[in-house]
Amino acid sequence: MFILCLAAIAACTMDDKLNTCVKQEESIESYISKKFADSTVVVTEHGISRIVMVHGGGAAAQKGDSVMFSYKGYFFSNGPGTQFAEGRIKERLGDRHMIDGLDEGMVGMMRGEEAYIAFSARYGFFDKSTGAVNPMTPLIYYVTLENIYR
Repeated sequence: MFILCLAAIAACTMDDKLNTCVKQEESIESYISKKFADSTVVVTEHGISRIVMVHGGGAAAQKGDSVMFSYKGYFFSNGPGTQFAEGRIKERLGDRHMIDGLDEGMVGMMRGEEAYIAFSARYGFFDKSTGAVNPMTPLIYYVTLENIYR
């Protein structure tokens, strides 16, 4: 009986977390539709949004490609809020070395492209606390794709 109660509590907690993510995704979608109505916006199958600020050129990055990029990470609060991270790294797309939102959001970017990539906590750190990022925090990154290595 005790185990069933714990399972029920955990299920409610997970449902609450997923409902929070849905609300975050709706907030991100509303922000983009108001602020970037005339911009190129790419939405992935999981609802991660890439708002292209500067178009790039050449072949698009694909899973399995390594990409060199610089980034600034912000808490999403009706747009970019407080900056919590900044850097420049090289990673292979699809290897899951990055948070899912960045990994999936960068697929399709071209060399020289600059874009905001916004996503709910579901594709960020979810219910984990990492550095300055609290659990269940939606994020938005400004990414500049410097190079693609096949």
